[in-house]
Amino acid sequence: MTRLHLPVLFFSAILLLVQACSSTPKTFQPSRSGMKLQKQICIARFEDKKRFDDAYLEQPFQDKLIEALTRKCRIPAFIIPGQIGFPEALETLPRLESGLVDNMALMDIGREHGFNAIVTGVINDIRQSNEIGWLTGERSYFQVTITAEIYDTQTGAKLLDKTYLHEIEVDVTQASEVEKESEYFDIIAIEKLLKNIVADMRTDICDTVSKIPWQGFIIGAEEGTVIISAGQKVGLKVGNRLNLYQNNQIITGAFGNQYRIPGPVIGELRLVSVSDDRSEAVLVNGKGAVAGNSVSLK
Repeated sequence: MTRLHLPVLFFSAILLLVQACSSTPKTFQPSRSGMKLQKQICIARFEDKKRFDDAYLEQPFQDKLIEALTRKCRIPAFIIPGQIGFPEALETLPRLESGLVDNMALMDIGREHGFNAIVTGVINDIRQSNEIGWLTGERSYFQVTITAEIYDTQTGAKLLDKTYLHEIEVDVTQASEVEKESEYFDIIAIEKLLKNIVADMRTDICDTVSKIPWQGFIIGAEEGTVIISAGQKVGLKVGNRLNLYQNNQIITGAFGNQYRIPGPVIGELRLVSVSDDRSEAVLVNGKGAVAGNSVSLK
C-alpha cells in the first residue's frame, strides 16, 4: 500500500502554483537530450527499526536489493554502500529533531556528489506467529514489512514512498524437532520473504528512477566560472552546452521538511573543463549562475 505523506502533497501543490504563475513558459522542463547522460542513483542503507538480535539478517536484504536493481535497471548507475564514491555522510542518514529524515540535508549531500536520486527506506518489522487448529494442526507464519523511499535531489521531494508486506507459511509438521529449535529454520523462511519483497520493490524502484531526467547541480561559482558535480562518468564533454535553471528558492513544508522550488531557464553554460566527476563551465548568456542552481543538457 502506497503511503502519501503531507509533505508530498504540500510540495505538489506549491509546484503546480509555481508552474501556473510563472511568466516564463519553460518552467523546469529539462531537454530530452538530457536522458542521454548517465543518471546516478545512490542506494543508502535501510534503517533497521526491528533491531534484530542477529544483525546479519538485515544484510541479506540489502544485498538482494542491490543485486536485483543492478541487474534489472540498466539505465542508471547505482552507487552502493562500501563502493568507491559512496559518501561517508550517508552511512547514517541525516535526521531532524523529530526523527524524520532531513530531506534538505540529504538533498545537499546528493547534489554534492552528483546523484539524481537517493534510495533508502526502513525495515519495519519481521515477526513470527504460531497457530494450532483442530484440523490443520500447528502452523507457523513469518511476516516482513519494509518501506522503500526515493528522494529527488532536484527538489527534495519523495518520488516513491511505499510499504511492502509479505507473509509466508512454514510447514511445521514437515520439520524435525532439531530444525524447529534451530535459528536457521527461521532464517530460511525470512530469506524467502525478502526475495519476494525485493522482486516487487525492484520493479517500483526501476520504474521510478527510469523516469527521472538527468540533472546536474552547481556546487560553486567564482570569478565567472561555475563548478558542476558531474563529469565524464555521466557522459559530459568539453564544449557541451547546458541550460541553466534557477533553483535556489527554498520553502518549508510540514514537519520541518524543506524543498527547493524548480525555477525557469535563466541562462546557458558551456563546459570548458571536465574531469571524472566535476566540470567547470562559463556563462554564455543570461545571469544568476550560483550554487544551488541546476542544469540540463541542451
